[in-house]
Amino acid sequence: MSIQELSPYSLEHAIVSHDIVIVQFYASWCTACQAFEPVFDSAASHHPDVVFARINADREQELAREFEIKAVPTLIVFREKIMVFKEAGAPPPPILEDVIRQARTLDMGEVRRDLGILES
Repeated sequence: MSIQELSPYSLEHAIVSHDIVIVQFYASWCTACQAFEPVFDSAASHHPDVVFARINADREQELAREFEIKAVPTLIVFREKIMVFKEAGAPPPPILEDVIRQARTLDMGEVRRDLGILES
């Protein structure tokens, strides 16, 4: 699956429409973001069932504020509409793969109970 560039509306749509969404907040001037790009792209090609997306933190400043982005790159993982991971930095491939594996294997019933979210 190709990497999507998201806006506030398309981010909400992606989160609601897909089981797992991984978002990278980035900036065009950020060398760490540029170095992480091939790692993120490779992970996207190996996990076609996961939505991989980028959000330009400079262009989408309101969204960056909403998610309290303090540094770029920052990765956020949503699973079943719930943010389950957020961390600044550019993880190496094995760490990114581990994050994806952990997101897939989460017991979302337990996550919802821990957050006090009633299941429908």
